[in-house]
Amino acid sequence: MTRTRSLSLAVILIALLSLVVAAAPPAPALAQQGGQSWKPLIPQFKAKLSSHPDPELAFQLSMVYAHEGMLIDGWHILKQVDQLVGGESHRLALEQKIIADATADIKRNPHNLLARYELAFASWVAGDHTVPFEQFLEITRQDPSNAMNHGYLGYIYSTHNDAKDTVAQWEESVRLDPSNSVLHYMLGSAYYRTGRTRDAAVQFNLAYRDRTLYNYITRGEEP
Repeated sequence: MTRTRSLSLAVILIALLSLVVAAAPPAPALAQQGGQSWKPLIPQFKAKLSSHPDPELAFQLSMVYAHEGMLIDGWHILKQVDQLVGGESHRLALEQKIIADATADIKRNPHNLLARYELAFASWVAGDHTVPFEQFLEITRQDPSNAMNHGYLGYIYSTHNDAKDTVAQWEESVRLDPSNSVLHYMLGSAYYRTGRTRDAAVQFNLAYRDRTLYNYITRGEEP
């Protein structure tokens, strides 16, 4: 088991949390309810972005990708977003706009899970880790069948050194989506840290079926 790069949730959260832009206009209702796929929203966002490269729309699209576990797509979209926004100084100002707009959207519609994603990710970048925890607890309550929700909640538990709940969330995420290599890697890392090395090896082997993930971890090659 060779690991020359550490990856707790780096493939997901370093990509999705390191770049912040403003909140986008409200999305169709399909993206606001638990138990629904957000993939039908992707062509709509892509079509709008192709005609008008708007960082606000791009940020919402990245949240859709995050919900659907399409992490490499989210990674590439956010790299475009960073260029559109114009740098860190602009992102810092826009974080508060995301938080304010998403909070207002949630007050109007508590089932708007896309707004809850925006609030959680923007708050995390702003240094507030309480709000993301609260939001992902509620997101997983409303949308318990989505594997990525459990993945993000497990990551938050891991930052609190809560090994029991971390493992529980990541085991659930793998149960819900056994094809997701990143979730397997996350669970393997949790097993490894808690001394369950044989279980960790199984999860790492499953994760490394994805050669893009393997190359990222072992060689530092970005997707």
